[in-house]
Amino acid sequence: MRPADVTPTVAEKLLRTAYSRAKIAAPAKFRVGDPVRVSKFKTIFEKGYTPNWTTEIFRIAKVLEAIAGGFYEHELLRVSNPDVYLVEKVLRKRGNRAFVKWLGMDSSHNSWIDKTSVL
Repeated sequence: MRPADVTPTVAEKLLRTAYSRAKIAAPAKFRVGDPVRVSKFKTIFEKGYTPNWTTEIFRIAKVLEAIAGGFYEHELLRVSNPDVYLVEKVLRKRGNRAFVKWLGMDSSHNSWIDKTSVL
């Protein structure tokens, strides 16, 4: 139908036909408070055995409909064990405690932990 042929009586029927297949948004995959990792962008020269996800764990603060300056669902990965952290290096040992550097964190997060909690 040409635009010149549209009359007010036919306009409503045409609008219903054109917009009847509107997509309904699926429910959000993540909830507020879920621990997640963020995907890393790899260049073409990046090694394939390096991890595709950050070692740092983030928590979802807000779930929004429109994504502007945030992350898409496929860029996030839900973490199954958010309380497990990897030790990059044991810096010092004293008795039954060890001063460790955590993988993916800066030196301000270095801490003393029991040797029994290090695997």
